[in-house]
Amino acid sequence: MNRIRPMFTLLILLIPFSAFTQQILDQYIQKALESNIALQRKELSYAKSLEALKEAKAMFLPSLMLDARYSVAQGGRAFEFPVGDLMNPVYSNLNLINGINQATTPDYPTIAEYPQIENQQVNFLRQTEQETKLRVVWPVLNNAILNNQKIKANMMEAEGLSVQIYKRELVKEVKIAYFNYLKANAGLDLYENTLKLLEENVRTAKSLVDNHKATIDVIYSAEAQQKAVEQQLATAQKNKNVAAAYFNFLLNREYQETIELSEIQNQPLEILSIEEARNQAFRSREEFQQLNYFLAASQNDIKRNKDQNIPNLNLVVDYGIQGTNYSLNRDADFVMGSVIMTWNILDFKRKHQVQQAHIAKAEVNMQKNETYQQIGLQVVSAFHELEASRKSIEAAKAEVQSARQAFRLVNRKYKQNQANQVAFVDARTRLTNAEQNLIISRYDYQIQIAEYERILGMYKFE
Repeated sequence: MNRIRPMFTLLILLIPFSAFTQQILDQYIQKALESNIALQRKELSYAKSLEALKEAKAMFLPSLMLDARYSVAQGGRAFEFPVGDLMNPVYSNLNLINGINQATTPDYPTIAEYPQIENQQVNFLRQTEQETKLRVVWPVLNNAILNNQKIKANMMEAEGLSVQIYKRELVKEVKIAYFNYLKANAGLDLYENTLKLLEENVRTAKSLVDNHKATIDVIYSAEAQQKAVEQQLATAQKNKNVAAAYFNFLLNREYQETIELSEIQNQPLEILSIEEARNQAFRSREEFQQLNYFLAASQNDIKRNKDQNIPNLNLVVDYGIQGTNYSLNRDADFVMGSVIMTWNILDFKRKHQVQQAHIAKAEVNMQKNETYQQIGLQVVSAFHELEASRKSIEAAKAEVQSARQAFRLVNRKYKQNQANQVAFVDARTRLTNAEQNLIISRYDYQIQIAEYERILGMYKFE
């Protein structure tokens, strides 16, 4: 009987869910919150939305830009400037007057003749031209910028809540993964202990045959049971490895990283009534706050589209240099200040843009109502799942006690050749299944608690 005692150690009530166990789990949760890749991606999205808000606020500030242009042109429109037609008669008369005076007046000075000039053709485009200026633009009145800033603020808050929502989901997933690993580990221990029992059973069967108290088929049957449990043991090892890999994945660690074990005892959980639980979820779930920010963004989008018929006013100041080449002097530089108003008086598409914004807001309202229904249903389902899981533990404990007593009696009789192989196999199978069911029930209860806490938003972040 001492040899089969390890099999029953799993039936002993383990220590309560102690502070040590909670400390281990909290450390793993903190590690996941610091290292989980998906959470880091969510935080990057939030950082991006924060920068978008800063960009929207910066649009209220003046902007400074450098605008430089150097042009080379040939051809184009031209106009005739009749300078010859205007000045040649004058020059001819002056030449005639000077000639007469020089002939009649000996002391009249000698003046060169004025030349005859051609009419000039002037191109509108100069062959070379440059304009280089600094421009300051300061929006004085622009409702589009104001509403855009409000929308960006709403979306930034909503993105921040997305991070918080994922954190809660990650906490739940870490807890469930940890309890699944503990469950797989306990199942592995169960089959290892069962295998030891069956190895002892094979030795007992061989002893009975050697002493001519049983036929050789008893040995074959015992060995077949042993092989069957070895197969179950391999499956349990696989389940443990998979559970460990997923848990380490959540913590962004190597899949084979060691996981610290802890033992738990299912404790009764103080459960709220269904109505209290629903109210708790409606108060705590960040999804509702997020949808409120989406609604505010939709309302600001409606206002942005409606305000397109309000004039915009900008203050513009230019300072620079102009000319056919680059030179710095009083004749080249210039400064100009302007107040520019733009007014979109008639725009046929504006009505449809406003209507689209109203429809988008209605969609968010419907999504909010749907979320209320979904979370309310989740609370009801989690409430009953948790209650059923708690009751299943008591039933599983009773089943284990009954199966243990039955196996002790059958095992004693079997060793004394007072019970056949069929009775022994049946008793052993019932006990193993009962123990496995208790393991599953205990850890599934902890998993249901994690689900319940997530749905109600009960986890408190530091």
